Amino acid sequence: MEIAEKIRYFRRHRGLSQEQLAERVGINVNTIRKYELGHRKPKIDQLKKIADGLEISVIEFLDIEIENEADLIAVMKKISPSFKWEVFAGLLGRE
Repeated sequence: MEIAEKIRYFRRHRGLSQEQLAERVGINVNTIRKYELGHRKPKIDQLKKIADGLEISVIEFLDIEIENEADLIAVMKKISPSFKWEVFAGLLGRE
């Protein structure tokens, strides 16, 4: 499923109109429409806002295969600019 389809699916699953989602996330309704039609692709910061508004993880929108720690770290850096390897390493017990 493409991002456009996923946005539409999760929005409908939550029982929201495009207007309601737009209001929740602070994105113009026309932009939401364009995302859902696949005419525009949201940047990661916009996708994070939409995910928050739909009460899901941004990862739901991404087709990501994580096979090892390096893949996971790369994903974390993409979705969170404030990602700190040192903190993550501590959680893994790799300090």
